[in-house]
Amino acid sequence: MEKNVRHSIGKPIQRIDTVEKAAGTVRYLGDFAAPGMLHAKLVKSEYAHANIKSIDTAEAWKVTGVRAIITGEMFPYHIGPILADRPPLAFEKVRYYGEPIAIIVADHEHQAKKATTLVKVEYEPLPVVNSVREAFQNQNTLVHEHAGQYKKLISNVYPVSGTNIGSHIKIRKGDFISTW
Repeated sequence: MEKNVRHSIGKPIQRIDTVEKAAGTVRYLGDFAAPGMLHAKLVKSEYAHANIKSIDTAEAWKVTGVRAIITGEMFPYHIGPILADRPPLAFEKVRYYGEPIAIIVADHEHQAKKATTLVKVEYEPLPVVNSVREAFQNQNTLVHEHAGQYKKLISNVYPVSGTNIGSHIKIRKGDFISTW
């Protein structure tokens, strides 16, 4: 084994971008602009758990430069890596604080940001589940009412309808070899 294999352990190493970052000259992705580029901002939920009664975008459309306002009702589908249980934009209800409700697309970032403040969302607050223990014990407050109907994206996920259980898997103990 070579003696200098671990020559850098415990020693400071000069980063190649230190000077540029300290001088403020590094360009990040957000620093680039292209002609005709549009900007998007999200309207986010103010509640952790609530039914969405209405979304009023009329005032947001009046902001100069607004090109599109997209809501969850326009795309009422669910996505997810294991179980399709989350909409890209909330529709009908929100399940966590800050969940995206709408996307505002405008010519400039400040226009999109201003328009997000003008979207009026009417909520019907629902009880909040704050812990795993509470989620198991409280069957009256369901975060996902339709858990058993969600599309499985992998075969070994087992949501339990009428509960807050996203997947129920039995783990058995015993002699693994003798079960073959």
